[in-house]
Amino acid sequence: MSEFSFVSYGIRCWNWLDISCVYGTHRVTYLIGNFALKRPVLCPWRLFLHGLLANIQERTFSAAGWSKLCPVLFSIPGGWLNIMQRAEPLTREQFFALDYAEWIKGGTDLPEGEWVIPVENKLDSFGLIDGRVVAVDYGS
Repeated sequence: MSEFSFVSYGIRCWNWLDISCVYGTHRVTYLIGNFALKRPVLCPWRLFLHGLLANIQERTFSAAGWSKLCPVLFSIPGGWLNIMQRAEPLTREQFFALDYAEWIKGGTDLPEGEWVIPVENKLDSFGLIDGRVVAVDYGS
């Protein structure tokens, strides 16, 4: 059974658990209850490596404790898996109301200097946790 059909079958059987799956270029994210589990795509090799690096980057940045980043709650070293708190998706209206250029500056969260929050300016890179906007995809 292919990976895709196995996941699809699992989602159909366990939909009462609020499970869904999101496919990105470098990673696959499983949304299960209050958690988001991110793992690298398995092929091709180059994209697999990018997925490992993206998970490592998110783990490293999350350890800094910036409040504008969705926290990594658990990770397997080497980038094999990150488990994050599941955020509510932003609506289109909330996303378009967001001042991206100001938001990535981080306010008082970031150390002095020319630092920015490493997140792409797209709807699915952001979410809401406890009513505040956070970056949910900051591994690039």
